[in-house]
Amino acid sequence: MPLQTSGSVTTEVPDGTQVRWSIKDATFEPDGQYGPDIELELDIITEKYIGTSTRYWAKIQQPRLDKVRKLRKEGLDDETIASALRKQGFEFNKIDEADAMVVGRGGALYSILAARCGGNRRAAEKVLEDCDTFNELAERLKEGVFVGTTKLSKDGYVRLDATEDIFPDAGGAESDEDPEEGFDNIPF
Repeated sequence: MPLQTSGSVTTEVPDGTQVRWSIKDATFEPDGQYGPDIELELDIITEKYIGTSTRYWAKIQQPRLDKVRKLRKEGLDDETIASALRKQGFEFNKIDEADAMVVGRGGALYSILAARCGGNRRAAEKVLEDCDTFNELAERLKEGVFVGTTKLSKDGYVRLDATEDIFPDAGGAESDEDPEEGFDNIPF
């Protein structure tokens, strides 16, 4: 068993820095604080900031319940929320009843999955087709690497800023590929 470590090589990862993230672990949480999510344990593997770790909760969407949470946060009562939802075409007996869980293609979870698949969205779609549960999806995310932007919490902790674009890892230090291979063949 390897020796355990803590802390990062450098203590300051600037806000807004693009770094390589490695998904150390991924766990499906059906009852997360803000609804279902996949909790990702992330390590920064960009050489300059190696050793910096954080967690990110990739949201699993619930179309109706997400709206309920949002409208309650805005101070609306349940009767008003129910009326608004019915006008939008939602069908339900109680606004808090179980709702479908979906991976939104515009969300961070899908972006991370697509980056994990090397930016190949067809491969990402195939992963979703192959997974019968969110536990299986979490397993498929493990050990993935992607590029994302940092943000600092109000307490100065490094986080993944999933409001920024997430990119596939181009190989970084682990790649045996020559980044300029084929460059001369690009038509200008």
